[in-house]
Amino acid sequence: MTEEIARPVRRQRSLHCTPAEQAMIREKAAEAGKPVSRHVLDLALADDPDRHPLVLTEKEQRELLDGMREVGALVLALRRELPGGSGLSLLGAISLLARERGR
Repeated sequence: MTEEIARPVRRQRSLHCTPAEQAMIREKAAEAGKPVSRHVLDLALADDPDRHPLVLTEKEQRELLDGMREVGALVLALRRELPGGSGLSLLGAISLLARERGR
């Protein structure tokens, strides 16, 4: 008597998308060397937060917040340094300050 291996029951599912989106999915699947269904399943399962955390750790959040505060302080400092009514953008002001420091 041979022992049969139980295979999971597979049923066809549908995915609604535009023809352009379908073409992009097929192209990406081909680039990955996978059938479309396997490619879509792999992408959907990889996005599972129980398998792959999608949030930053508390330390990473604090580092990001500290960095944004530094950027904010820099922007405020640049705005204070801009001559009134000069019409300079922040990028223009940075370029001007860099040229002045280079002299």
